[in-house]
Amino acid sequence: MYPSTIHNDVNRWKALDIKKIFAVFGQFVTLTLGQTTVELRPVLELIRKDCVPDHPDAIGRMVPDLLVIMMNPGSSRPLSPHYRPRHANKPEDLDPFSGLTPTRPDNTQYQIMRVMLARGLGHARVLNLSDLRETKSPIFIKRFRELENLPGGKAHSLFSPSRCAEREQRMGQGRAIPLLVGWGRHVDLLPLAHQCLGTLKTERIVGVEVPGSPGLYAHPSPMLQKAKEAWVNAILEKMPP
Repeated sequence: MYPSTIHNDVNRWKALDIKKIFAVFGQFVTLTLGQTTVELRPVLELIRKDCVPDHPDAIGRMVPDLLVIMMNPGSSRPLSPHYRPRHANKPEDLDPFSGLTPTRPDNTQYQIMRVMLARGLGHARVLNLSDLRETKSPIFIKRFRELENLPGGKAHSLFSPSRCAEREQRMGQGRAIPLLVGWGRHVDLLPLAHQCLGTLKTERIVGVEVPGSPGLYAHPSPMLQKAKEAWVNAILEKMPP
């Protein structure tokens, strides 16, 4: 644990300052599902720079201080233009412990880092309802619906039955790690959300529930700055120091 940042100050931390404290690593793969190949980002690791091991792949074997589950990978991408994602022919070939590369975060991840700063956490592992790399929500929803109608297509999600063993490894293998959830308000996400929630220890969940929509939790990075700050403050109220 690290010293916590004062609760009222954490929202004033700019991305430029936060980048000096945290390193970000992602794993990117292409997965063949029948006749279809999909681009995935199965995991994102947010880790203080003074916690980074000599080889980034060792981060995958570390037990994080916080597990985060959001909608899908969004716009984060490898920093190196020369990076080439590894290929997997079936879900069982996805290796949780290899292929991590420095990654460009988006605004959502900075929100998570603000929570980490406020609570003195050194390492968060970000997972998603779906690993499909798609920046536009309507296109993402259309794509995952199409995939789920194909044989084996549900494997785009870490929370599908075909990726159970991988999920256990990524989520700390049964350890009681806090679960911060925030996949958003879109009702079309409910099938994926319920699939995910069915695998979780609900008593460990921290999130801002959407009124009238069981299974949906507010996204960490809404458009308005005041709403962003309100989300951070609400999460910190739910996470004891």
